[in-house]
Amino acid sequence: MNILIIENSSTLSQLIAKTLEAYKYIVTTDNESFVTKDLVKKNIFEVVILNSNLGNCKTDEILTFLRKYKSKIKILGVCNKGGWGEKVNFLNNGGDDVLTYPFPVQELIARIQSLMRRPQNYLENTISIGNITIDTDRRALYKNEKEVDLRKKEYDLFEYLVRNSGRPISRCELLDHVWDYREYVGSNTIDVHINRLRDKLEDKNIIKSVHGIGYQIKNTPTLKSSSA
Repeated sequence: MNILIIENSSTLSQLIAKTLEAYKYIVTTDNESFVTKDLVKKNIFEVVILNSNLGNCKTDEILTFLRKYKSKIKILGVCNKGGWGEKVNFLNNGGDDVLTYPFPVQELIARIQSLMRRPQNYLENTISIGNITIDTDRRALYKNEKEVDLRKKEYDLFEYLVRNSGRPISRCELLDHVWDYREYVGSNTIDVHINRLRDKLEDKNIIKSVHGIGYQIKNTPTLKSSSA
């Protein structure tokens, strides 16, 4: 697998590169100058690891380019400064996932493997799972074509589980991706939200409990574009 690292810190860039090379990945490094733009157009890379705050809107510009010319490339952000707002901006502008530095090597590899397991049409905006449909543009969920009233965190939690349906998701990962780190989150917060979702969807089995890990969506979703 070919991976492109776009990072202004040569120290962090080389650290990530050496780690990936130890796992037999082919790695190319770049910075905010983005001299590898033509290589991206040639479909050289499957994954881009991008600093989520390059400054002067460089991260947003690179995200826009990647999504315009290679919409199916997987983009993993590395957040080495800033907070939750930076992460949200990165994801809203086309990033697939964000990893906070410092991080263990195992998590970096796991996040990359997780991205590669996602369907190639991951960015499509309608997700169907049985008789449930998620409209990701409107952030709305329907069952049997009738909208289900979900709170923001309930929607975010369910969409994240659906998008990662190929694997069980730990409570720690759900807290990292769905909840604001500044919020106080009790130990049973995720369990409470899962139970609410099951009740509102009137389906106790759609979200499976995975003993010792967390939760997983029961069925495999189907993704479609709005133009389909």
